[in-house]
Amino acid sequence: MSKLPTHSLFFIPPPSKVSLSFKDYFSRQASNYAKYRPGYPDELYSYLTETATAHTAAWDCATGNGQVAIGLAPYFEAIYATDASASQIANAFPHPRIRYSVAPAGASELPDRCVDLITVGLALHWLPLEEFYAEVKRVGRPRSLFAVWCSDLFQVADATPEIAALIEELYNLILPMQPPEVQLVHDHYQTVPFPFEELPAPTFRQSVQWTPEMILGCVSTWSAVQRYADVRGWDGLKAWGDRLSAAWGDPAIPLTVCWDIYLRVGRV
Repeated sequence: MSKLPTHSLFFIPPPSKVSLSFKDYFSRQASNYAKYRPGYPDELYSYLTETATAHTAAWDCATGNGQVAIGLAPYFEAIYATDASASQIANAFPHPRIRYSVAPAGASELPDRCVDLITVGLALHWLPLEEFYAEVKRVGRPRSLFAVWCSDLFQVADATPEIAALIEELYNLILPMQPPEVQLVHDHYQTVPFPFEELPAPTFRQSVQWTPEMILGCVSTWSAVQRYADVRGWDGLKAWGDRLSAAWGDPAIPLTVCWDIYLRVGRV
């Protein structure tokens, strides 16, 4: 069996070893990404753990700041978390079981057949699929689990008509600016090629308690919002946030915000 890499917590290779061609919409706001992007429900990680055939090691590709890697850490002996953005990795959440490294999706530098689970949370649409799928088949052990997922747009539960209208206004404002790859998310990844032995997968419901400040912080990390701000500046979004706070009542009191998570899961 190939030897796994040693557990240095962070590994950032020289620029010559990292692909510079990946579509990078997130490095500029990596600190906000770490602060405001939510994790995923425990039920998702329990499902992945139960469906995986072993729990020695997992690879979380396009890890960002490690939201998925942190969620997997209680269940796997070692987590190898990679991202093409050095800025994202520099802002990653440390954990003794996680080894972070800067690497493109198609060149993880992990040994052959070394992991029992490979995950991509809300990032498959950014990856070069042919190269990445070849890497999945190289790195995954026989019958290892491959799982990808995406989510719907969020809604505020029990929103007043004014709050609901403001959320709809936000989407009408920014969605025309989204990169074309995001359509794959709206299709719940069902139109993405999936050359694996596919398994039935459940849908999960994510609920968080957010204030208007947290909503604006999260959406500020979206690729569509970054493109909107590049063209029109941040003033319109800040004004929208002020109106949301006014409609909220007490903006310090969080409300329930929720969305659905859609998976595709298969055996390597």
